[in-house]
Amino acid sequence: MLKSSHTFTLCAARTAELHLMSEIPIRVLLIEDNPEYAHRLCLELDHTSPGCFLFSHSRTLLEALDRLNEADIDLILLDLALPDSQGQSAFNEVQKQAPHLPVIVLTTQEDISLSVRLIQDGAQDCLVKGRMEIDQLARTINLSLERHRMTEQLRQLSIIDELTGLLNRRGFFSLGKQQIKLAERSQRQLLLFYIDLDGLKYINDQYGHHEGDRALKKIAEILNVTFRSSDLIARLGGDEFTVLAIDALQESAENILARLENHLHISNLKNPIYHLSLSLGFARFDPDSAPSLENMLIEADNALYRYRHNKEDPG
Repeated sequence: MLKSSHTFTLCAARTAELHLMSEIPIRVLLIEDNPEYAHRLCLELDHTSPGCFLFSHSRTLLEALDRLNEADIDLILLDLALPDSQGQSAFNEVQKQAPHLPVIVLTTQEDISLSVRLIQDGAQDCLVKGRMEIDQLARTINLSLERHRMTEQLRQLSIIDELTGLLNRRGFFSLGKQQIKLAERSQRQLLLFYIDLDGLKYINDQYGHHEGDRALKKIAEILNVTFRSSDLIARLGGDEFTVLAIDALQESAENILARLENHLHISNLKNPIYHLSLSLGFARFDPDSAPSLENMLIEADNALYRYRHNKEDPG
């Protein structure tokens, strides 16, 4: 019998039809309070598309939210009748926790108005359990993943800074607020850095805007090698950058700053024309006080101002 929050692979082989012709199984989180129904559904899906799926099962919303924190998931199958959440609120909580994952809703009875609201709020589809054919579900999963892939491509275009390839302001606030919620829930530590490139106007005036763009791209490269791939690195606009360092308790801000200074120094050794200089400040996220992302940026910006003032007037 399928156990709650247990992950297993049903078959080693797979067909070429699903998951965009990939050999990697689709990682499906099934949120369903009836273990017998969940077990039967998984077996039938595997029989229809052998080896195409890697299933996780959660019987409650709370279990599912915890699993979304811990595991990589490609798609969610969500029953709206859960012991700890019902109807639209169950979908809203899942959507809040994993806003960029495709969700297919499973219901026990057809409710057109509810289905329309769920689709408008981002659900990929709504299927009625008693009327759902298993091959229909397999096709719906495949189409949902493809639609999601196309939507993600468009979303990436809207949240990426074209010049540097970093997140833009919109992308940083969207993903940053999600990380703040996760950190508050899991009691994780975060560090937020606010960084300015000094003298960008001078570089533009002396060497042209093309060289100014080159300097901004070089700072992006330095930030990328300084911070981890899990950290959120963004250009807010102009000469302003920010980084939200995830689980930063493992290393102090001082260690991160030392690493940043070292990479900046190495870069400057390769540029005899001018040297890049940064001013920065940082703020800590305390899960007990749970400051907002906006407040953390204000605190880090104030620290940057003090840093710049001390640098310009050390006496």
